Amino acid sequence: MDGYGNPLPAAVRTAARRRYSMSAAYSAASNEHASMAAWRPGTYSGHSALGLNRDVVVDRINDAVRNSGWASAGVTRLVDNVVGSGWRLSSKPNARTLNLTEDEADEIGDQIEALWSDVATDPRNWFDAERTKSVSGILGLAARHRFTDGEAFAVLPYRMGGNGYGTCVHVIDPARLSNPMGQMDTETLRDGVELDEYGAPIGYHVRKAHAGDVFGRMRDTFIWDHIEREDEFGRPLAVHSYEATRAGMTRGASRWAPILQQLKQVSDYNDYELQAASLNAVMAAFIKTPFDMDQLADSLGASDIGKSINSLGAAQAAAYAADPIRLKGAQINFLNPGEDVVFTKSEHPNAAFEVFVNAGLRNVASCVGLTYEQLTMDWSKVNYSSARAALLEIWRGLSSEKSSFAHSFMQPIYWAWLEEVFDQGRIRLPARAVSFEANPAGWVRAAWIGSGRGWVDPEKEAKAAAIRLATGLTTQESESAEQGRDWKEDTIQRARELRFARKHGVTPGEAASAGVVSRFVNEPTKPGEGDEEENK
Repeated sequence: MDGYGNPLPAAVRTAARRRYSMSAAYSAASNEHASMAAWRPGTYSGHSALGLNRDVVVDRINDAVRNSGWASAGVTRLVDNVVGSGWRLSSKPNARTLNLTEDEADEIGDQIEALWSDVATDPRNWFDAERTKSVSGILGLAARHRFTDGEAFAVLPYRMGGNGYGTCVHVIDPARLSNPMGQMDTETLRDGVELDEYGAPIGYHVRKAHAGDVFGRMRDTFIWDHIEREDEFGRPLAVHSYEATRAGMTRGASRWAPILQQLKQVSDYNDYELQAASLNAVMAAFIKTPFDMDQLADSLGASDIGKSINSLGAAQAAAYAADPIRLKGAQINFLNPGEDVVFTKSEHPNAAFEVFVNAGLRNVASCVGLTYEQLTMDWSKVNYSSARAALLEIWRGLSSEKSSFAHSFMQPIYWAWLEEVFDQGRIRLPARAVSFEANPAGWVRAAWIGSGRGWVDPEKEAKAAAIRLATGLTTQESESAEQGRDWKEDTIQRARELRFARKHGVTPGEAASAGVVSRFVNEPTKPGEGDEEENK
């Protein structure tokens, strides 16, 4: 309609409709639906979205991990699956770029692994700056920070220890990484991280003490140390491990952040239900009396109602205290005339409690990268097929997480230590080999063997592994690593066992197992095999 109430020309109406339809071509941009009309999120960069809220988010997540059994269990399961009891080093120097033969690279790798094993298992814990943790403990603590705070941070001071090395690791709470004296972010300083013109970290500002560590170290909370990312020769001095989910992020976001609100609601609902169940379990009884205090006072002509009530209460108490008639397993009490006993009734329905909590926990588990069964440890409704499918799906995510964590946290630490190994001349090298300084990336090339995937059905999966090996679809190294084992160590140990068995006239186990493997490969799978397990 125009200003006079007349319809607008058809061409104008058509153009208006066209503009409107174009402005809402995506329903995600439409404001017609009630759920979308009030949805007006701000425009944030990868850094600003987290930087403005990071402290509050991390504090709430840490509080949930401290006080929520489900959050604590979720972090523990992630650490157990990714780190487990620790990682084994499998050194893989790049023979081609280091001017080595494959045999020479393999021999040097064995030397490096032997030296690392001594450092990693040293009971004196010299590799830890605090001397309280082994390498596995360092890795586990850093992983716990990454899976809780969204990032892990450590510095690599040089302090000669009793293990013959000066390289050591000091894991630091990421909350200590911040701008000095709370100054605002700049183009080259963001949330404690100093950046170059391309946004690459070149240094870090770290509080000498945690902001919440006020007892005895309050002065240190206002002192910041500046730590370079690496020295002039490229040796790592600080390690900052996180996964950037958007371009421009300088700090890590916790995987618990998107689901924290729902986790809090589920935890609160669980607490309320427990309180209600506790109240319902209590049988409360009240004595119903016909006495009206005002009428009683008038009839008695009492000038002080308080004295009358006290007198009545004393009389009732004396009656209740009288010796009752006792029967075996029961007690009979006499009430005053006109009094009656009234019991409370439980009227609180909770039939939907389990359904609601389970639905919430499934969302939590999915968000943090676990299965519902792993988070709750409830395996009562799982059959072989679903367990196997869940294991394969989750294992891909955990393997990706392990690879990212190994590359960003463990590899720089290994680099710093291996550089010192070469500086001390602990490795025997051919004269033609490329030096560590000339190609450090070729020397620090390695794989980290973590915790094993595990087996849902050992017989079926061992059969599948035997078939893959026999048909050349996999290698012994790959199969062993999938179960958290080192194929070289296993081969050496099997050789020792074979020699020992022959020495004592015992038939080696491999001779007996060869026939089993052959039968696995040649025996066709029977129709319907495994149906029993799947239908359980």
